[in-house]
Amino acid sequence: MGRRAKPLQQQIDLLRRRGMIITDEAKVRDIILEIGWYRLSLYWFPFERRYPDMMADEHRFVENTRFEDALMLYAFDFNLRNMLMRMLERVETAFRTFVIYHVSTRHPESPHWFADTNVVTRQHAANFEKAVYQPLRKLNQDIILHHRRFPRDRFAPAWKTLEFVTFGAMCQLYASLTSHNLRMEISRHFGIESPEVMDNYLEVLRALRNSCAHGNVMYAFHSPVEIRRQPAAIAHGETHNLRGSLQVLHYLLRQISPRVAKELKNEVDALLSRFDISHHVHKVLTGIAGFKNAHYNK
Repeated sequence: MGRRAKPLQQQIDLLRRRGMIITDEAKVRDIILEIGWYRLSLYWFPFERRYPDMMADEHRFVENTRFEDALMLYAFDFNLRNMLMRMLERVETAFRTFVIYHVSTRHPESPHWFADTNVVTRQHAANFEKAVYQPLRKLNQDIILHHRRFPRDRFAPAWKTLEFVTFGAMCQLYASLTSHNLRMEISRHFGIESPEVMDNYLEVLRALRNSCAHGNVMYAFHSPVEIRRQPAAIAHGETHNLRGSLQVLHYLLRQISPRVAKELKNEVDALLSRFDISHHVHKVLTGIAGFKNAHYNK
């Protein structure tokens, strides 16, 4: 709509002038009111001739672009995002649980090892107390109750505290462990021989989770780090895109639950089969998201 808000009819007329095919104007009006012009524009952007140049002024659509193309790409993203949140939670929970258990049993004399400079770096211990623990002590009812019962404790134990920190905080905690052997033992539990690769895969999943949680566009997801190709069998050209990131998720799920890993593949394939409805959408799913032949399993 540019820099001035436009009534619905003007929005629809503008799409037509730019070359979009609209057959059911009443339906389009309802959908724009439900989802919003700007949100939908993120899904018709790859069908514009200027893509991927967001700074270009021209907004003409490629030939035979239909409103339904953008709607189906939006629906694919919406369903994928909701499904991924469920799958990512399985990895997050398993990772959190094993780190808490493994480090706590290796350091039974230090129940609050997350702030112990014999276990984590001095910088992390200081940052954790200020940025993570103090807000928990003020706002989290379980931590508040702990300190009411044990007023002399500086911290609640790890198996209580770490249940309430973010996935990002858990990733940083793993990276801060001073013992290479301890980091290695944790990474090997998830089928990864190198702690550095584990850091890499965790960062990919952290970014993927944040994108899902904040409603970001998923078809064009770009990993902020180059994905390490092994052991998740990342193909050439997949080291930053959505499919490569899903390969990381699938690999870690396979170490946790082969059944759930299979569910992930089947559910992504079902989404691709359901929403790959046109040549234009197909090009986005294969060329941008990286799905081979618009199928995850192939």
